Amino acid sequence: MTFVTIDIAPIFRPHLDEAIARFSYLHPDVDVATTEEGVALRTSDPAIVAEFRHTLYRQKIHRETDTLRQAVIGRLLR
Repeated sequence: MTFVTIDIAPIFRPHLDEAIARFSYLHPDVDVATTEEGVALRTSDPAIVAEFRHTLYRQKIHRETDTLRQAVIGRLLR
């Protein structure tokens, strides 16, 4: 198997560690390493690469909406 390098835009970098942790939990058989540009995945499956990108995107959205979700839950539980 080969490593596929994915460039990560600066806007996603703050969420990279959490996304790697989640992805590694879901795919323990895929090695993930950080690089200067982003990450390297040890896979030749394009679906796995797409899933990593999706995981990173979801993590970014999750963190950006965390305050909003907490406010909604707080109002519902009053």
